[in-house]
Amino acid sequence: MIRRLVGSGWLLFGVALALRAGWAAYRWATHGPAFDYDDEKLHWQLATHLVRDCALVSDDGRHAARMPLYPLFLALFAWAGTCGLLAARLAQAAAGALTAVLARRWAGAAWGPRAALIAGLLVCFDPFGIFFANLLLTETVFTLLLLALVGCAWQVVERPASRGALVGFALLGAAAVMTRPAVVLLVPLLWLLVGVWSGDRRRIWLRLAICPLVLAAALLPWGLRNKAVLGSFAWLSTNGGVTLYDAQGPQADGSSNQAFLPDTPAFRGLDEVTLDRTLARRAIEQMRADPARVLRLAGVKLRRTWSPIPNVAEYRSGAVATVGAVYTIVVLLGAVAGLARLRGRRTARALLWVPVVYFTLVHCVYIGSVRYRVPLMPLLAIAAASVLGVTQKPENQRAT
Repeated sequence: MIRRLVGSGWLLFGVALALRAGWAAYRWATHGPAFDYDDEKLHWQLATHLVRDCALVSDDGRHAARMPLYPLFLALFAWAGTCGLLAARLAQAAAGALTAVLARRWAGAAWGPRAALIAGLLVCFDPFGIFFANLLLTETVFTLLLLALVGCAWQVVERPASRGALVGFALLGAAAVMTRPAVVLLVPLLWLLVGVWSGDRRRIWLRLAICPLVLAAALLPWGLRNKAVLGSFAWLSTNGGVTLYDAQGPQADGSSNQAFLPDTPAFRGLDEVTLDRTLARRAIEQMRADPARVLRLAGVKLRRTWSPIPNVAEYRSGAVATVGAVYTIVVLLGAVAGLARLRGRRTARALLWVPVVYFTLVHCVYIGSVRYRVPLMPLLAIAAASVLGVTQKPENQRAT
């Protein structure tokens, strides 16, 4: 029975869920429904107004402050008020547990049962994954979406005729963009790589045409709604310019500190679209005026993003910092070792690393933070597990 449970992934799911739900329950018991970060407050505001007023708007009147998919997810629980906060966190705990199962399945399909076990356990016990599952931030949901997206990309490469993998690839790409706009260039890059690496190049490009169509279909209602409400399509929200200025403005130090918004007279009274465009323009002007500073900040952001210990002073010492550092170093060293293992499944390894490199470069320009590497850790965990895997007898061989 135990062997059957482990083989099916249910035991792994249960352990991962218990860890994440247990952490959420502990924080609820000790801190109640309090939010730790301003972004959590904003996401819950958007969800609450959506349920109460049928309008995706923040308390301060912003209509496109964030992409809509995550607030829509939270709206499933916002109707329950304070109890909905706990329900949303427990739902994210389930999403984090599913990520561990998905990592296990992917590693097993590519490199066999040993790799499946290691990948599943690494994601299951990821201390940052456990921590962020309790926060009403996009990290946990986006991690699941990103892992599933890249997994479908590999399936399309391996089996170009698989309609299910292709449809999943198209839908997950759209869902990822509607959750976190920073992925907007990664998604078409994955389309391109799938087309180039596919074993059926004569037909795959025609089939991949569904991907941009699905993305356009997802973005169109959002853009039209923004045009009607704001006078601008704001396809990727009205937060891009704010974030770029936060990362590159004269006050930038590599971290996020948007205190400049209420304290700068020139920004007062601007509507959200004008503010976003103004800040983007000023950030680009600052970057052009001092390219050397851009490079210096990139180094700071790189260190912040891949720091083995959290950047927040509260968690930079003690057992929390030690556990986080050990986990991060083990996974990174294992993933790098996987690059040297050239035998078999090279396309799978390449697809695992493409998002890692992409988001590292993105956050060398934008804000650098440990939270932005959280969605990348399951990919690196699979890459690390591949070192101990075999390619002759993949887990799903009998099924295929």
